[in-house]
Amino acid sequence: MQRAFLTAIGAALLSAGPASALEVTRSRDIPAPPAAVWALIGDFCAIQNWHPQVQRCILSGEDDDDGIRAQIRGLVVKGGLGTIAEVETARDETGMSYSYSFIQGPLPVRAYNATLAVRPNGEGSTVIWSATFDAEGMSDADAVADITGVFDAGLAGIARETAR
Repeated sequence: MQRAFLTAIGAALLSAGPASALEVTRSRDIPAPPAAVWALIGDFCAIQNWHPQVQRCILSGEDDDDGIRAQIRGLVVKGGLGTIAEVETARDETGMSYSYSFIQGPLPVRAYNATLAVRPNGEGSTVIWSATFDAEGMSDADAVADITGVFDAGLAGIARETAR
């Protein structure tokens, strides 16, 4: 089971070549210090606390042959749409960002790689969420609109949670 899952992760990452056709970048200014925003969103499974489309996040890890542990999250999507599996590919605690790749689930994409980052902005912060991907099962425009909607909903959730 573990070997098959790691093989699936490897295949997902290999199919995510450097030249993805589509890109979405969304940002939102948040009137809270960067450390406070990072405390809310920095954990790889914290998305369940601020994204309105995520019902639950299940965090697991798998070790590869070199003993490197991959953080994998399963996002149970609200409305019975299924579960999205993603693997964390990079983390920068000091720079307040993490990157991840889509493995499988009900998204109209393949070769999806994204980064979520918090940047200082005066006395507040700017949260930047960006992704590159290829559309799968729908037009490029529809896939971009879908991912844009996911990002905008998440950024609104971050703003709502930091205002509490």
